[in-house]
Amino acid sequence: MRQAEQQHGGSYPPPEEMSVEQIVAEMRIVRVRYNLADTSAYVRYMPRFNPRPEDLTVHVDPFAEHHEGAEITGEFRLPELVKELIHAYIRVHVFASREQRNYFVGGFDEALTQLDFVGGGFGFNRLWITVGTTNIEVPVCIYLGQRTAVNRQPTVTLVDHRADSRGRVAYRAVGGYADHVGEEYF
Repeated sequence: MRQAEQQHGGSYPPPEEMSVEQIVAEMRIVRVRYNLADTSAYVRYMPRFNPRPEDLTVHVDPFAEHHEGAEITGEFRLPELVKELIHAYIRVHVFASREQRNYFVGGFDEALTQLDFVGGGFGFNRLWITVGTTNIEVPVCIYLGQRTAVNRQPTVTLVDHRADSRGRVAYRAVGGYADHVGEEYF
């Protein structure tokens, strides 16, 4: 336990010891607006604010991903985050270690490389995956999809890979009307 406390700063238990309820209650996702040189911008949902990230997506287009500056435009718990979305969904994948997360994300790179090799068509600019460690020291991968996911409503889903490398849906928040958010623990 002493080694885990040193590794995680002592303020939070190691990721594998946290309950799903603790993760949902305490984890924060940051919305960041990256300003591009031609006055346009793009938004990413990040585990932590980094004004100069090297990896914004799994597939990085070096000509499209250069930015001039960045600013935080919001910080949310998972149930709050779903209220910010209109035509999108977010899947937050949590892992026990950075190595486990990197292995998971590496699979996307290999699959997309293979798809490109065989001549498959894929809109790489639509694949928005960010990786990092959250405020509660849990390694995550955040996937932003460009459509509503459940009954035409935005959703935020937590997928837990800590005990099962394939992942298990552990929590889902579904947007509703006004301030209503439907929450389910699986």
